[in-house]
Amino acid sequence: MKDRVGAIYWWVRNHVSMVAFVTGFVWDTLTLKRIDLVYENVVFVSYLLIAFVGIVLIHSIETHRWTPRVLVRMRAWLPALIQFPLGGLFSGFVIFYTKSGSLFTSWPFMAILLALFVGNEFFHKRYERLVFQMSVFYFALLTYLVLVTPAVLHTISTATFVFAGLISLIAILLLSQLIRYLFPKLYRQGARSLWVMIGLIYIGFNALYFSNIIPPVPLALKEIGVYHSVTRIESGYEVTYQSPVWYEFWRSTSGVFRRSPGEAVYCFSSVFAPTELKTNIYHSWQRKVSGGVWKREERIPFSIEGGRDGGYRGFTLKEQLTDGPWRCVVETENGQIIGQVRFNIIDVDQQVPLEQTLR
Repeated sequence: MKDRVGAIYWWVRNHVSMVAFVTGFVWDTLTLKRIDLVYENVVFVSYLLIAFVGIVLIHSIETHRWTPRVLVRMRAWLPALIQFPLGGLFSGFVIFYTKSGSLFTSWPFMAILLALFVGNEFFHKRYERLVFQMSVFYFALLTYLVLVTPAVLHTISTATFVFAGLISLIAILLLSQLIRYLFPKLYRQGARSLWVMIGLIYIGFNALYFSNIIPPVPLALKEIGVYHSVTRIESGYEVTYQSPVWYEFWRSTSGVFRRSPGEAVYCFSSVFAPTELKTNIYHSWQRKVSGGVWKREERIPFSIEGGRDGGYRGFTLKEQLTDGPWRCVVETENGQIIGQVRFNIIDVDQQVPLEQTLR
């Protein structure tokens, strides 16, 4: 009977897994919007709980601690109880962390998340092993806490990140003690390897954070562009700009800034932050110099306050910029990059045609 159930499981898995994989990612993309909302956190916490229950059930059967007949019959399906919720977690993390960072600086961390998300489909056999299960679970737990803690504490800083890390260590210690109580022999066999893996994950996460590689979650860039003028009015911001050419479909303004004599350059951005979160962000104006190196010319701070779906809007301006390649980088106080816009300044003798809109 067990062999028959196992055969059915693998047949279903081979034909349905990829469809479920794609469908789940699309569903998460459509439904996971803001980390400060109840639905998103219920989903993430439920995934974590289901995955841990799956770990306990698998080893309850393997160690013969608890072997009800219905659970034994479902043994071949139990790894999915870990695999599917962890897949859902990494899917959500890819969505949120991608929104919060620049691929140019955060790609190593993004690559890790993407590898775990895609690789989760092929980890079926490894989900039989306690050390692997708990290591991946801890990575997911730490990633979630780093994401949600700023939203709960209404602040984003190094102290917030450190606090999230300490909470993750306390949580995994308590869960590991539960595993130790339930399966003492199994725990002793893998305890050393488990804590080495947890230590490496924790140290690695900190190394990535203090290297400004981990995106500054939960902040997210909603919009950025370079404008010829920005004026604050009662209904928003009135801006004038040059439209991008057709192949710059990802830009809101042209990549070439044709500057008339005496004209200033405005960088306008909109950054999402969770409700009640207040922090300072910066517009770092940088010029490309010889050797392809970006040199910061000025770093201008302004405060933002969270809660608006479209993000908190703000702008800075620079006058008397030299012609050539420039970029305006939106970053946190610690230098984590939220996003950026690159543009090339070309001086012209006459006023260029501009469009006007409301932001």
